[in-house]
Amino acid sequence: MLVTINQYCEKIDSLVWLYGIRKNDWTDQGSSLKARINLKLSVYKASAKLKVRSHVTSDTEGKTSKKLLHGALALLVEAAEACLYSVWRRLRTCEDLFSSLLDGISKIAFSRGGHLLRVILIRFKQLVLITCAQAETWESSQGAMFDSVLKTSCEIIEYGWTKDRAPVDTFIMGLATSIREHNDYEEKDANEKKAVPIVQLNVIRLLAEVNVQVNKAEVVDTILPLFIENLEEGDASTPGLLRLRILEAASRMASLGFEKSYREVIVLMMRSYLSKLSSIGSAESNALPEEANRERVETLPAGFELIARGLTNAKLRVDYRQRLLSLCSDVGLAAESKSGSCGADFLGPLLPAVAEICSDFDPTVDVEPSLLKLFRNLWFYVALFGLAPPVLNHSSPTKPNATPSNTAGSITAVSLQAVNGPYMWNPQWCSAVKRISQGTPPLVVSSVKWLEDELELNALHNPGSRRGSGNEKAAASQRSALSAALGGRVEVYAMSTISGVKATYLLAVAFLEIIRFSSNGGLLNCSSNSTASRSAFSCAFEYLKSPNLLPAVFQCLMAIVHRAFETALSWLEDQIFETGYAMDVKESTLAIHACFLIKSLSQKDEQIREVSVKLLSQFRDTFPQR
Repeated sequence: MLVTINQYCEKIDSLVWLYGIRKNDWTDQGSSLKARINLKLSVYKASAKLKVRSHVTSDTEGKTSKKLLHGALALLVEAAEACLYSVWRRLRTCEDLFSSLLDGISKIAFSRGGHLLRVILIRFKQLVLITCAQAETWESSQGAMFDSVLKTSCEIIEYGWTKDRAPVDTFIMGLATSIREHNDYEEKDANEKKAVPIVQLNVIRLLAEVNVQVNKAEVVDTILPLFIENLEEGDASTPGLLRLRILEAASRMASLGFEKSYREVIVLMMRSYLSKLSSIGSAESNALPEEANRERVETLPAGFELIARGLTNAKLRVDYRQRLLSLCSDVGLAAESKSGSCGADFLGPLLPAVAEICSDFDPTVDVEPSLLKLFRNLWFYVALFGLAPPVLNHSSPTKPNATPSNTAGSITAVSLQAVNGPYMWNPQWCSAVKRISQGTPPLVVSSVKWLEDELELNALHNPGSRRGSGNEKAAASQRSALSAALGGRVEVYAMSTISGVKATYLLAVAFLEIIRFSSNGGLLNCSSNSTASRSAFSCAFEYLKSPNLLPAVFQCLMAIVHRAFETALSWLEDQIFETGYAMDVKESTLAIHACFLIKSLSQKDEQIREVSVKLLSQFRDTFPQR
């Protein structure tokens, strides 16, 4: 047995010698040289597997066995390092060999009850750092060798967590602290700061992936405090690639749904997003590096959406929905206080995350007034900043990524273009607003005076801004946009008693209720055990039930119901040539709406009964064969 093992050792030992030879030192060249190298690497891979198997399955005990394992471990680590430094490291066979060597290291770690775990992790940490230092691992795909290191790291951590946690903790902390290496910035001009080392950026990504794959709260709690400390007080407290990478990693950890880490990350990310608003328009904002804008536009919004998509715990989803809607409300008010010039630019990036966290929300259930007001605020600002898809033109957005400076000059133009199109912003924001509409309850905040509370609506405005409650020009523009959204059913002169904020609010309701039907024919998100109707008319009719409304307001609300109905008819007619499943969806949608309207014929409110009769008659006239 010892003779055989020695032969394996000699074979693997020669691998280190092979990798030290430069390409020009070989007599073969081109494809011939590549074939020769591939053959040799395949032989080394087979030798490594046999060597590991001989040690792992050996019955030898005592000092001799321990010495052999130490020797085998040292040889495997040295060979793996040789792979990393080799000119042949991009070859598939070299990557396979590297993976096989790491597999051998993990098998040795698991042998003999894990007694060599401490020694292995000391050596393996160096392999991890060398791998993370490779230049090619900074690409979007880190490469096969990085993936092999990640796989082995997860295997060893999961094994050691139950066998011997102390060395595993040391290993994880050692990697985490490697990103805290400080550059002496104080002695350098800001323009001469060193670039963030590749090894730090890739260690962060590795640790994030380890957390996702191992999926243990204790592992997250070991790493996350170091990340947060760096974001708040370390090198990552200022804009840069290091900060972006740590924020990405932190959001991935929060998405795992461990309550403590989730709350810590969410508070930090939301505070960071709001802080970006405070500097808008200042002299300092013009001198910020590109990474600062990237953090607000890309990194933080992507992190918010990732968390919304990853959370599965019902309690945390409820909490996150409330927090995210509250953030949108704060962002809307803060942006509006800047005269509205940056409103869409700041609120828009948050919409995909809101759409994701509202994707499972049932709008037919009873909603707490505090949450309902947050939904109201969101749609108020969506209408105010022109973020809703056009309701008079359902074509795809054709003008994405318009800048606020180009679109906020004329309040009237922005309001009317939001209604008529084309869409001025990122198409993803347009899609998000449509998805949000499916999970938004009717915006009836109070059963008595939901629209008459002028103080609450005024609080959504900055009085000194161009769109404030005291600005008659702004109020006139909102009334014009509202009249256009209602298809001219209510003339502008008939809205003279409606203030600017009420007009904006009614415009928000119009956007919401019309978009519900344009997206999927007017079917709501409802839980499987819900007994409520899935018809979006159940939401539209809620506004008509409010007592003591001004005649002009009620006229607008009734017009919204009819515009929603027209949109439903248009959607159903567009499906006329559909067959199979699409036809079944159309028939089901039509039946759901008809059933709701029939039930509404027994409502106590005479006006609801009358409008139900009218809508049913139009359904019958449009689809007589149904």
